[in-house]
Amino acid sequence: MSTSWRKTRKRVKNWFIYILVKLGLRWIRVVKRETAIRSFQTLSLLGFYLVRSERRKTLQHLTMVYGGEKSQQEIYRMAKAVFFNLGRNMADAFRIPLYNSENVDQIVAAKGLEHLDRALAKGNGVLALTGHVGNWELMGGYLAIKGYPINVVGAPIYDPRLDALVVQNRQQSGMKYIARGSATREIIRALRRNEVIGLLIDQDTKHVEGVFVDFLGKNAFTPAGPALLAAKTGAAIVPMAIHITKDNTHLIDIEDELDVQTTADPENDRIYNTQIFSKAVEKFIRLYPTQWVWMHRRWKTMPRT
Repeated sequence: MSTSWRKTRKRVKNWFIYILVKLGLRWIRVVKRETAIRSFQTLSLLGFYLVRSERRKTLQHLTMVYGGEKSQQEIYRMAKAVFFNLGRNMADAFRIPLYNSENVDQIVAAKGLEHLDRALAKGNGVLALTGHVGNWELMGGYLAIKGYPINVVGAPIYDPRLDALVVQNRQQSGMKYIARGSATREIIRALRRNEVIGLLIDQDTKHVEGVFVDFLGKNAFTPAGPALLAAKTGAAIVPMAIHITKDNTHLIDIEDELDVQTTADPENDRIYNTQIFSKAVEKFIRLYPTQWVWMHRRWKTMPRT
């Protein structure tokens, strides 16, 4: 197959995906919420049965962490629930522009907002630590609707058209978006304005500074950016996460500010603080294990020997 034909096929494929996503976004915003959730549940469960590679990774990673305490049948049910919950959460993530101050409380509640308020009162900004648990996009949207100055950091999607759709989806709720390429400079500016920066630190991310710390009982390469930023700016570190409940409402849990270690050994501080931050996110995953993205290759990067 020639290079030109592969490029043409890729362009056609990307165009087709873009059109499907755009039409899907329009559809999901005109149907009832219950219809959207049921539809995405069904699609996600089909994905569980049909997309073997993602099912295999999910089962593999669940077995790595829970294999010593749960049977294979239990792990299989957990894996199926992971896809089921992902579908429920995707429906509301795509519907974020429909939510506002008049209706968001019907589907989202939050406990621990006083911790965020207390951290912001210090005046150095807040690094909100979270992970890919539940509907993390909706959590940012909720806080923005409630008047908190929220910035989310993300990597651009491979297709600029799709990327623009995702960014627009976030911004329509009031969230501000910071592209990872210029992230450090923009984050520091936002913190100086005493704003909130949402950081997801639970994935093996390429091209970021990181360290190896324990995560779910395994050595995992983890972004060290929050530890470096906290040391540089004095920003408060506040863990938070969201999960979807049985009745399809969402609950945000915001915990108290974490203590940041600062000694004469910056390298040791970076590792120590990153471990503390990672464990704070891990706590949420262990509370709601079927609402984390277990298909992600979290332990892909290996330490150099």
